[in-house]
Amino acid sequence: MDKRTKIINDPADLVPLLHTFKDETYMKIFKKIYEESVSSDELVDEFGEDAEEAIEILNSIGLVKSSWGMNGGSPQKLYETSYSKFRANFECELKDIAEILRISINANDYIKNEGRKLLEIVEDGPENISEVSEKLDIKEVLLRAIIRRHQGLKIKGNKLKTKD
Repeated sequence: MDKRTKIINDPADLVPLLHTFKDETYMKIFKKIYEESVSSDELVDEFGEDAEEAIEILNSIGLVKSSWGMNGGSPQKLYETSYSKFRANFECELKDIAEILRISINANDYIKNEGRKLLEIVEDGPENISEVSEKLDIKEVLLRAIIRRHQGLKIKGNKLKTKD
């Protein structure tokens, strides 16, 4: 495990972390990877098919990394944590962080509805986050939180795009 610190500068970056770690199985998978380098086969054997999805999510938010190693005489992709510490370095309005926490934890219908609107907006190509924020009359920090929670959308620079 690397002795690096994950620094969060944008409160919207908390969304995938909180959303992932509210799931008991994902939390157990992360703890297993945190304790030792482990292959996806070992994780699937222990946790079932949820392991592959958890690895994908943890990898997409930068909490795990993979490397090739020998396991039982054959090369396998091994997973380990990217960071050993966490630091939040931001300031925002309390009502915004309350909304971000709600989006992270239990706003499934809200995310589906807002995600549908956002997918329609980016149908013809990437859109600037500021412009989308104005169109929907929503703060940029909350828009970024919604995008980070939605599985079909991503932020690239300051552009809203669909995931490939």
